Amino acid sequence: MTQNSPDSRSLNTKIAKGTSWVIAWRVATRNLGLTSTLILVRLLDPADFGLVALATGFAATVDALSVLGVQDALLRAQSPSRDMYDSAFSIALLRGVGTALLIAAAAWPVADFFKEPRLAVVLLSLAAGTVITALENIGTVDFRRDMTFKKEFHLQVAGRVAGVITTIALAWLWRDYWALVVGLLTTRVVRLVQSYIMSPYRPRLTLRAWRSLIGFSLWSWAITMVQQVRSRADNFVIGRLMTTADVASFSVGQEIGALPITEMVEPLHRTLFSAFVVLNHNEKDPHTLYLNVLEAAFLLVLPAGVGISLIADPMVHLMLGERWLSAIPVVQILAIVSTISMFGTLSDAMNAAAGNLRVNFIMYSISAALRVPLLLVLVSAYGVTGGAVALGLSTLADQVLFVGVTLRRLDIHAKELVTRLWRAILACLAMTACLWSVGWAWTSTTGDSIFTVSVDMLLRAGAGALTYTAAIVILWIAAGRPNGAERYVFDQIQKLIGRLTGAAAAR
Repeated sequence: MTQNSPDSRSLNTKIAKGTSWVIAWRVATRNLGLTSTLILVRLLDPADFGLVALATGFAATVDALSVLGVQDALLRAQSPSRDMYDSAFSIALLRGVGTALLIAAAAWPVADFFKEPRLAVVLLSLAAGTVITALENIGTVDFRRDMTFKKEFHLQVAGRVAGVITTIALAWLWRDYWALVVGLLTTRVVRLVQSYIMSPYRPRLTLRAWRSLIGFSLWSWAITMVQQVRSRADNFVIGRLMTTADVASFSVGQEIGALPITEMVEPLHRTLFSAFVVLNHNEKDPHTLYLNVLEAAFLLVLPAGVGISLIADPMVHLMLGERWLSAIPVVQILAIVSTISMFGTLSDAMNAAAGNLRVNFIMYSISAALRVPLLLVLVSAYGVTGGAVALGLSTLADQVLFVGVTLRRLDIHAKELVTRLWRAILACLAMTACLWSVGWAWTSTTGDSIFTVSVDMLLRAGAGALTYTAAIVILWIAAGRPNGAERYVFDQIQKLIGRLTGAAAAR
């Protein structure tokens, strides 16, 4: 990551530390989630997962109808007043109660629509969870304002641990979908309690400062609505045209395929929003920060996505078992496609921090308008694989639009962008060629037991990682060792070695 002035170095350091904590939170929760999934897929039927996926998808969509982004509005404010904090809490509480009533009112009609009577009671439970979330302490927004993401780590992880333990214990006892529902509610209750323990702020009910929040919040609401159509359309289309088991296969495959984005880029978005706000307050150009972060993210995310796609077969066999093999093509397609969404994620953070939400709204609206008809056509013809192709095509379209708008706004020439990214692209091609040459790329596993499948997957993953790393080093040296993401990683390794050597000498 290129270093500039002392101020930029300080901001880069805060971004690196903040992102590290957010990634640590995601890694911790993901490890908990994966451990939980590995256990639960052997205790519960795929139809149970599909049922809860339908319910949470619908509840999240209704919830998005009233999301106003008041926390982001507080983040953008240079010196928010007490009335702004209290008004933000009051708006969030009113929104949560209203959303819960809508979910409850729609519970039985939705159950009839999907021809699944169990959905009604699950939706009522999720409505209660919406109110619990709305009561969280608004004072925790200061963790992001001050870029003290270590506190957010503790806030999020405690609830997640409690939820996972509850879910596994109840799944073992009950062997049905209620374990998943109670686990979700437990997570929200623990996070609510933690928010008041960790922040001394005590909100009061008032709407005095609603006008200072509502302008930004209305655009956030519009964007969230479009994003929900865009992100939830697959579950609704597949759920209507196919079965709850197909919904489960697609959802799990999509989750695995999106791991590079959810575990690396989305945490970066959270810290970058705060960083871009700082630049805007200081009236500084985000050009350099955008390119530095994009280069570093591309170096890590692209090989992760391509690698998951290449070894999807043994990965699904090992992680999920024989009942989930229909998720393999979903993983293979979406693992590669998801990596390019980093362009939109970074541009979204930059535009939101600048208050330029209209651009984000237009981009996501175009993507949603493409995604829904593509899903209807391709799912009808090709099932869950067609759903993955539909998501891939619509994602590609909106990312091209995001790149074009961002490059124009920041006055970045295509050559400058290619200069930052070409080494990662060529190294991924080398990795793919290596695995392809030995029959390890997009092929079925040769193992017939958990041990042999594990060995097969580890050999493929290890060969891919070594090839990519070697190719990156060779290409970086051949390019004259330019300042960039590779230089930053090399410097950090040198510092780590120096600290370890010093510690050993002291002992």
